[in-house]
Amino acid sequence: MSALQRVGRRQRLVWLALAAVTAVVVGAHAGLELAVVRDLDPVIFAIDAGTGVLVLLVAALYLRAIARERRREVIERLLLDVLSVPRNIEATAAEAMRALADCGIGRAHVIALLGEGDGPLRPLAARGYPRGWVEGAPEGLREPIPDAPRISRPKTPHPWAEAVAGRLGKRPWLAEVPLRSGSDLIGVLLIADRRPGVLRDAVVLDLLATRLGAAFDHAALYEAAYARERDLEDLEARRREFMAAIAHEIRTPLTSIQAFADLLQMGEGEMDETAGTLVSSLGHGVMRLSSLVNDLIDLGRSGDAGYALQPREVDVAEVVRSAEATLRPALMLREQSVALELPDDGPRAYIDARILEQVTLNLLSNANRHSPFGGSITVSAARLDGATVRIEVSDSGPGIPPAERDRIFQPYYRIHLDGAAVPGSGLGLAVARRLLDECGGRIWADAAPDGGARFCVEVRAATPI
Repeated sequence: MSALQRVGRRQRLVWLALAAVTAVVVGAHAGLELAVVRDLDPVIFAIDAGTGVLVLLVAALYLRAIARERRREVIERLLLDVLSVPRNIEATAAEAMRALADCGIGRAHVIALLGEGDGPLRPLAARGYPRGWVEGAPEGLREPIPDAPRISRPKTPHPWAEAVAGRLGKRPWLAEVPLRSGSDLIGVLLIADRRPGVLRDAVVLDLLATRLGAAFDHAALYEAAYARERDLEDLEARRREFMAAIAHEIRTPLTSIQAFADLLQMGEGEMDETAGTLVSSLGHGVMRLSSLVNDLIDLGRSGDAGYALQPREVDVAEVVRSAEATLRPALMLREQSVALELPDDGPRAYIDARILEQVTLNLLSNANRHSPFGGSITVSAARLDGATVRIEVSDSGPGIPPAERDRIFQPYYRIHLDGAAVPGSGLGLAVARRLLDECGGRIWADAAPDGGARFCVEVRAATPI
């Protein structure tokens, strides 16, 4: 028994109980009159009977109004169940069929949606129809979809009602309920039954139009979000494949560069100090690049979102000196001087050494690009009060406008000075922030004391004071 049938049954039971009570009261009054006066006054009996009929009529109207409101509440609740769970369009249509059956609205239902580009109506789901009817159903409706819910009893068979004519008769009652997404028509709900019943309730049909339209709107959004998620997964898979392919492609020439660097280092004793320094920087840079390529290969193979952290106690001054040595050829080409303000017993941090070295290299490279020829760069490292180590990299470049100091850490963002973008890919600072976020550090930018930009990095100290 459907929910609406239970509501109607309770209404009938209450009305029958009132009718029985009214009949008992009228009969008791007539019996009392016969017992007392030995006669039945027809006028009094007619008044009693008329009063009883009037009471029953008022009660019937009142119970009908209550039942109608109760019916609408039941339908509203069942339709909200269709909206409560994210589903695709096909699952939403099937759930709507189930809700209509639970409501007891009609004996046969069809949900049809418009094809792409306002194509013909395509039956999506049906209930009360023979198995397989949806796949072979005729396209389109006999008449255009109405702008508002409409109930009728057509004289000629409806193309989508012929399949249930044996159950509902040749002229069943039909309700056509348009389904909309906002102001756009997206489909129609067709309901068929032997009798109009609840289909005469315009509020119920409006509820069906509103709630089912919203349900299919949500289903379309769910499918779009699911498709977007699948696209992102495909893009992520292609990204990992691309990273692995690029890493392998880089490894081949890198092997040759490594061999040449080793050959040069074999003759380092016969070089002057400057050449020896450059060859040493070349060897260190090749080793660093080889390590990064291996990390890229591992990252592409595993599909992880980042490196596995290996924190340990690190000498910050040693890391800064190593980064400066790696970048020394680029600094010499631009005739830039680097001042390292590092204590003899450099502060020690508890961090993954690769992350700290990569961040320091990114900041030095950033300072190298933005400082002019013959400019100066200052790098300092010190332990602050508490359990924090700070590294500062200052340059003599044009500086960073205050409004841009947070945006420069966004991927691919570059500052525009005098209408032109500053050199660089816009990734170095974004990578530095991401790496520091992974290990609990932080980075920010402000103005250097003598002009230019200053970048500050704070990481966890090795041991608290």
